[in-house]
Amino acid sequence: MKRLGISIYPEKSTKEEIFAYLDMAAEAGFSRIFSCLFQFRVRNVVQKFSDINAYAHRLGFEIILDVNPQVFKEF
Repeated sequence: MKRLGISIYPEKSTKEEIFAYLDMAAEAGFSRIFSCLFQFRVRNVVQKFSDINAYAHRLGFEIILDVNPQVFKEF
């Protein structure tokens, strides 16, 4: 069976908006999330990503994150 996915952009939405989107997507049968860490400072979003990822995992989502190699230097 094919698995459907969605993209989220935490730098462009609030956590609450993303949580609502995840709820809708989970109810509609989506099971994957794609996001990226490319164009913003890592330290400013680590907690937000952690909260979103924890919520998504509780809903049963698999998370795929595309990371710019420069991001690793930020850590």
